[in-house]
Amino acid sequence: MLVACLGTFTAQAEEATKQEGLNWEISMMPKATAEEQETARWSIVVENNLGVYAYDMDSLTFTKVENGIADKNIITVLTKTVFTDKDTLKKLNAKYKDKLAKKEKVQYCEILMTFNLADKSYAVTTMDVFGSKKTLLQHSEKELQFVPVPEGSFAEAMLEICQKAVNDEAQMQTEAGK
Repeated sequence: MLVACLGTFTAQAEEATKQEGLNWEISMMPKATAEEQETARWSIVVENNLGVYAYDMDSLTFTKVENGIADKNIITVLTKTVFTDKDTLKKLNAKYKDKLAKKEKVQYCEILMTFNLADKSYAVTTMDVFGSKKTLLQHSEKELQFVPVPEGSFAEAMLEICQKAVNDEAQMQTEAGK
């Protein structure tokens, strides 16, 4: 009797596996929420009186590629500024009041920055301003126009991060070639 039951259970398990496939996930930690995953994307670079500045760690890319070879002097990265200054927030909330949902406030902007490591310059190509409910309040795009990186700025901190990323990749390639 026990053997018959086990045989039936095994047949049912095999049939279920064929239909659904194995979808196992083993972890001691609970699965991260969408909000936690979004937060983990960003690495904080600097904080000042205006806000908290971060960059998307997975977004660093070499943007200029010729004949399949990346120009390691031109790097694009997605950055984010979370506004914390009350006066700035007040002005932004007034500016976007017609686009904000009920009980929503301006919260952050995402900026796509391109850096030229060779001449220490950068350009802002895209900027999106968002509310606290992720409402897109403004989208603006600009032509690629490089300007010098100001000393002591968020752009300078990002330039250093881009330079480190290039140096780290070059070192990994050197070690892989050994």
